[in-house]
Amino acid sequence: MMHKYTVLLLLSVLPFIGQAQSLLLQELVNKKKFPEVIARADSLTPADSADYVTMSAIGQAYEGMLEYDKAYLYYQHCLQMDTTNADAFTSVARVAMNLGKASVAKDCFLKVLETDSTDFYANYQLARLYSQVGDYENAVLQFNVLRDQDTTKINPVIYRNIADCYMKMNAIPAATICYYQAYNVNRENAGLASALVNCLYRLGGPNVLDGLAVCDTALYYNPGNQSLRRSKAMGFYMNKQYATADTLYGDLLAESDTSFLTLKYGGASRYLAGRAMDAIDLLEWAYQKDTTDVETTLLLGAALGKTYDRKRAFQLFDKAEQLMQPNEALVNLLLNSRAETLWKDGKPREAEKLLYKEWLANKDRLDLLFRIEQKFSNWGPSYEDAEEERDRALFIKVTFLKECFLTGKTLKGFHVYRPLLQYMYEDAFFQKKEELRLIAPDGKRSKLSVDELKSIIDRLPETPEAEKKLQEQMEKNFKQRKKAVNPKLEPIDENSEAFKAGMRAAQKSAEEQGSKEKKSE
Repeated sequence: MMHKYTVLLLLSVLPFIGQAQSLLLQELVNKKKFPEVIARADSLTPADSADYVTMSAIGQAYEGMLEYDKAYLYYQHCLQMDTTNADAFTSVARVAMNLGKASVAKDCFLKVLETDSTDFYANYQLARLYSQVGDYENAVLQFNVLRDQDTTKINPVIYRNIADCYMKMNAIPAATICYYQAYNVNRENAGLASALVNCLYRLGGPNVLDGLAVCDTALYYNPGNQSLRRSKAMGFYMNKQYATADTLYGDLLAESDTSFLTLKYGGASRYLAGRAMDAIDLLEWAYQKDTTDVETTLLLGAALGKTYDRKRAFQLFDKAEQLMQPNEALVNLLLNSRAETLWKDGKPREAEKLLYKEWLANKDRLDLLFRIEQKFSNWGPSYEDAEEERDRALFIKVTFLKECFLTGKTLKGFHVYRPLLQYMYEDAFFQKKEELRLIAPDGKRSKLSVDELKSIIDRLPETPEAEKKLQEQMEKNFKQRKKAVNPKLEPIDENSEAFKAGMRAAQKSAEEQGSKEKKSE
């Protein structure tokens, strides 16, 4: 009987022992004794693994040690044990953010907000998550939810976060308003003041004076703050009070502030205040820190030119001019995009003129000629009722080919130009012409002798026999239609096998030529 009661007593006490263990682990977590909690994780029993509090405490310990991957596993286990627990969702979301699992974190925070849309932590972390992944519009909306929860007071942290998002969106006026709201209730915050001053300076005009006033107030609470002192000096520089700016930058330099901006604008203030000789050392130091900065290069050259080293001044001017040149890739993108848009807009002559003008300025750019000539057909009969179009096509194709001959480019695939040039040569022969008219994209007219055209044709590769037969068939069909008695000619049968085969061959040749040109660029 005694044995029976002993067993019953042990069974009744076991749950309390497990509960005591859980509470002990949580107490160690609360005391930040994370290693001790983690050490006990290796000796977990099946009963421990089924206890939510125990697993949560170990997850918190791993999170406290910044081992987010392990914390994530324990929190996931907790969530599986209780799929309605808001704390479990929040814990999973929190470490998921640190692991870069943005979608998991978002789903978990939204689950919490489904139950309680006013949950401050979930709303705040979801807003931060949107900001971290670059979704600033939704971040602002989410921060606004928190802002609107209590309109009787201004939370500077919320307003600063909203302002930071607006800055990322380059919405400077909106950012300025939000920074000011936050700063107005927390004027002791130097970082907040600096952010507000930066916005005011970027707005320019009378806002620069407002920025200087904010600097003075913030320096009252944070005397000696280097960032604010730099901002104040910059304000006077922007307001063209160079002597005052020179004094303030001088004070910063005396305290060993040798940052690039202090050296650059300290030197610029001296130069613009009429102290060219004294500015040289600072500008030289700034130039050594960044030899690609245009203003520094230009100002150093100007200071040297006014004093004792005109030879180096001219060298610096040349470099400054080079640095001011736009990015070549962007210039090319702009040119090609503008031309393509003109073509799409039904203005081919303007597109051709634009690219041709650029080629005249840089004749190494054969790709520009290629882009123009591609727009003209290589099938002679297509120009029978379009003399001007034919003259333009002949000019651009002949010009492109002659430039290719000059540069020694491989002529593989260039047989695609033979049909058109041969057609024009034969047409001129039968009409007993000695010259053909050419029209350049810029409208200038010139002549091409038939003999020169023949010499160009002779340098081109022969057309493959299969393509030649297809082209002959297409021309035969075209001539038959031209001889029809009915003046209203039927349209070309684009579904005929001959037409399709010809177009496939022409397309293949054009693709080969396009591939060749891309490789040669």
